[in-house]
Amino acid sequence: MMLARMVVAALSLAALVGCAAAPGRIGVVSGGEPRSYLLVAPPKGASAPRPLLIALHGWLGTPEQMARMSGLSSAAARLNFAVVYPRGDWRSWGADESSARGDADAAFLAEVVADVAAKIPVDRSRIYAVGFSNGGFMAQALACSGRVRLAGVAVVASGLAAPAAAACKPGSAVPFLLIQGTGDPVVPVYGTDTREGRILSAAETLAFWATRNRCNGFALAPAASREPGFTIMRAVGQTCLGGDTEGWFINGGGHGWPGGESGYPAFLVGRKTSAIDATSVVLGFLLRQAAGLPPGSGGR
Repeated sequence: MMLARMVVAALSLAALVGCAAAPGRIGVVSGGEPRSYLLVAPPKGASAPRPLLIALHGWLGTPEQMARMSGLSSAAARLNFAVVYPRGDWRSWGADESSARGDADAAFLAEVVADVAAKIPVDRSRIYAVGFSNGGFMAQALACSGRVRLAGVAVVASGLAAPAAAACKPGSAVPFLLIQGTGDPVVPVYGTDTREGRILSAAETLAFWATRNRCNGFALAPAASREPGFTIMRAVGQTCLGGDTEGWFINGGGHGWPGGESGYPAFLVGRKTSAIDATSVVLGFLLRQAAGLPPGSGGR
């Protein structure tokens, strides 16, 4: 219990750094409650519809923290897409679309997409979701909810909650990428049990989406590592008819965004690694998905 309190206190302190209200935050009302998001848009004057990336922060995180850690704002300017950073209620996400809070969060994210689309031209066939930790759970719940048509989902240091998997609407297919460290103590690679239910292992999470995406097994191969002491195994779904499915497993990697700075102390989250640049891997996967691929739910 003492260790648990230390973890909560330390994570809270780390997440508080630099999380003052930002002038660029946009307010919306969802479910009768005021909520907000940050938006990084294409250059002014751009009239062509742009891809939109929904970036979801982790537990006790903030939109600003997610932007700093991932570097997605710089990538948006370089690659000419828009990125939106919604703020979770109580700085977390329900992450289970079957629960009242999960349903409210999924509805909020759908309203954020609609609000962004009213402000800038959005390519509705190229809306993606990426999440870190708790945000990755929410990204998958959003894909399962059918509230937003997603062309791809990528999660880092995350998994899938068994209740959310059970509630996933039939036929929900979406290109899916998982990046996971095998030494992650917060979201263990082998899964864990919580008061809200079991968290599936990384292999089970990947298999869940491979089944949805109608993949015929996986091809396993080592991937190049940029950092000595870390090896990487890449699992690529074969002949996936519903959408590409991939897993990147960093041997010994902890709970973080590889190549980015989470701000959490190593004694809580394990070994930081730059064995891969998670941002480049995520964007390489998502932005190569062609327009018209199966949506987040109700896909073919």
